[in-house]
This record gives sequence, C-alpha cells and structure tokens, in this order.
Amino acid sequence: MNSWLLASVILLILAVVILIVCIIAVIMPIKKTMTILHAHSEGIQKQMNGIQTQTTLLATTAEKMKYDIEYKIETVQGVIQSLKNTGDVLNEISDSSQALTSKVMQKAADDPVRQAQVEQWTNTAMGYLKRNG
Repeated sequence: MNSWLLASVILLILAVVILIVCIIAVIMPIKKTMTILHAHSEGIQKQMNGIQTQTTLLATTAEKMKYDIEYKIETVQGVIQSLKNTGDVLNEISDSSQALTSKVMQKAADDPVRQAQVEQWTNTAMGYLKRNG
C-alpha cells in the first residue's frame, strides 16, 4: 500500500475522531441547557395549570354571583310590585270604608232612634276615655 494512502486514511480517522469529540463537546452543554429549559417549561406548565384552576374557580364564582344578583333583583322587584299592589288594595279599602261610613251616617241622620243610639254610644265612649285618660 501506498504510504500516502495510509497517511490519508490515518488523517481521515483522526479527523473523524476529532469531529466526534467536537460534537460531544458541543452536545454536552446543549444537553445541560435543554435539561434546564425542560425543567423550566415543566415549572411554567405547573404554574399555568394553577392559573387555569384559579381562573375556572373565579369564573364559577362570578357566575354564581351573577345568578345571585339576578335573583335578588327579581326578589326586590317582586317586593316593590307587592307594595304597589298593597297600596292599591288599601286605597280600595279606604274608598269602600268611606262609602260604607257615608251610608251608615246617612241612615243614622235619617233615623232619630239611631241618632239617639249614636249619641248615647258617643257619650259612653267619651266618659270612658275621660276616666281612663
């Protein structure tokens, strides 16, 4: 074999060995960096899971508050409507009471016996109030 060929094969083998050593020398720090980046990405993922859980809880709480507020608004509106209806009913009762009182007063004014009874009851009530007052 030719010495030049042998020298070139040895140089080629030496170059391949140096290339492998250089690749290993470059890959080792990259591997450490990749391990660190992987650990950081897992930490970020855990934080994102926590944030997502808190966001879900917050959304659920906001939804419950929304329904609670809607319920309370409906309840207050119902109370207000009931109060309006109560006012109308009281006005009707007042009108009926006044009409009935007018009828009773008219009957009493037309009947002397009833006038005497009203006067007697009035005097009795006034006497009672004076004694207890």
